[in-house]
Amino acid sequence: MRCSKCKERAIAYLKPYRIALCGKCYPEFYLRLVERSVKKYGILKRKERILACVSGGKDSSAMVVALKMLGFNVEILHIDLGIGDYSKKSRKIVEELAEGIDVPFHVVELAEYGFTIDGVDVKKVCSVCGTAKRYLMNRFARENGFDVIATGHTAEDIILFFFKNVLSGGIEWIPKLVPRSEGGGGFVSKARPLFERSEKENILFVLAEGIPFLADECPHAPRDAWKEIIYDIEAKRPGFKQNFVRGLVRLAKNVKVDENWELRRCKVCGEPSSSEVCAFCRYVMKFKK
Repeated sequence: MRCSKCKERAIAYLKPYRIALCGKCYPEFYLRLVERSVKKYGILKRKERILACVSGGKDSSAMVVALKMLGFNVEILHIDLGIGDYSKKSRKIVEELAEGIDVPFHVVELAEYGFTIDGVDVKKVCSVCGTAKRYLMNRFARENGFDVIATGHTAEDIILFFFKNVLSGGIEWIPKLVPRSEGGGGFVSKARPLFERSEKENILFVLAEGIPFLADECPHAPRDAWKEIIYDIEAKRPGFKQNFVRGLVRLAKNVKVDENWELRRCKVCGEPSSSEVCAFCRYVMKFKK
């Protein structure tokens, strides 16, 4: 198979675009896709100071390198969740990545708050982990003057959120699945530059560019049948994932959300919360050693 652009040996054939690309032509193609999404949805602005949250996996690593190559003002935040050797490997990878692309590197350790993910009840690990990451990202970004938080969520992630939350009755989650959510009331704006990108596109980019990333799966991550369903549909209907997330953007504009809930300040940490004590502080009190 030959590259559709330069006729060199191709590394992949991308069915949604009906194009084969080699290792030299693919990164340029990928960057154009990311830039197009950013412009189309207004995901990021050139003047903004961006905090890229990087776990060390292929998606967030691809995101921060792409933003750097596209000329955005970006810095890296890594959250050390205290998951044994997995977290040690992740942190080392992100440090190496930050040094390689010459961007400021910041790290926050969950252990500083008195507990780690390894110390959480196995049935609640994913919920606690998600809450902790959202809290620490927002707090760090706000306290350090960042305009927006960028995460490496992919098209698969967005569709997965839809299936899990909306189809179980959480219609109010739809407006939160857009490429950018504006902040306010102590919350920093959140952006998903890889909103339309697939995991396959990201892995091809990091491999083609020689970007360091951790291939290991989180030891606490459950097997997800929904993702397998997404992959199966994409195999039968190439382009399904991109079309689905684009449809979600249109759908989000027509979903009414109850805005009467009261935004408070957590009486423990002072961060914005919908209750007297925020979810993160409740976890701290429960799991703190």
